[in-house]
Amino acid sequence: MRRQIPSTTALLCFEAAARCENFAQAARELNMSQSALGRQIQGLEAQAGQTLFRRARQRVHLTGAGRMLLADLSPQLDALEAAFYRLRTRDNPFGALNIGTYPTFGSRWLMPRLAELAREQPRLTVNTITYMSNAEVDPALVDLAIVQGDPPWPGFRADPLMPETLLAVAAPSLMPAPAEDPDRLLEQPALQHRTRMQSWEIWFASLDRPLPARPQGPLFGQYEMLIDAARYGHGVAILPEVLIRRELAEGQLIPAHPHACQTRSGYWLLTPQAKAGTSRIEKTRAWLLAQGQRES
Repeated sequence: MRRQIPSTTALLCFEAAARCENFAQAARELNMSQSALGRQIQGLEAQAGQTLFRRARQRVHLTGAGRMLLADLSPQLDALEAAFYRLRTRDNPFGALNIGTYPTFGSRWLMPRLAELAREQPRLTVNTITYMSNAEVDPALVDLAIVQGDPPWPGFRADPLMPETLLAVAAPSLMPAPAEDPDRLLEQPALQHRTRMQSWEIWFASLDRPLPARPQGPLFGQYEMLIDAARYGHGVAILPEVLIRRELAEGQLIPAHPHACQTRSGYWLLTPQAKAGTSRIEKTRAWLLAQGQRES
């Protein structure tokens, strides 16, 4: 069945004229005559059965129908342009690549490694896209994404990147020495991350002990703030070891208990299924997996 879609030329003429609010300027932008652009828009209006512009002297203004079409059309043209760019550069090992990550993981684990990648592949441009939860990972925006959790990941190829270790930590001013009894940790405020509310329960379960009481303490939306709160003595936190190596090495945080919990759900590297096989994505994927292998 034949699709009832106007020509791409007509749509591009409409979008340029709507943006410029001037047919002559839009025609110059598209490298065509003003009369040719006007014919394209007239044909589009005839096909739509709607008037898209009001003509007023040297300028034109969108009608209600025109504003509706522009709002729907602009993101579609952007997506079409991006899709063709991905197709055109599919086998090019260089160019731009978007890696998705959580903000704190990105700044503390990924960014130092991207500096090494830049030295190895100076013609590759890596952009970072951040998200706060796994539900925000958009396969249209990312070429690769690092997440923590459990598979499956619909629409993505998933590779295990590295395991995760959770530590109970506190500032030395709050707990000068590790507690022998893990229950004593809950005598202090329990700092928690909004997206990892089960961390305390998971840590206690790895000791084969039930959580003695519901953790009471402030919630944080970003690990960076949670780490700072623990560093400044606001309470005890269960934190991924990979995020606090600097604080542990400098003594700003110390283990509040000697137990280290290896979680079942580690970090994964995701590739959108539609983008698998692209040269620069596959090359960077292999490089990141090698980086993660060093952590195992």
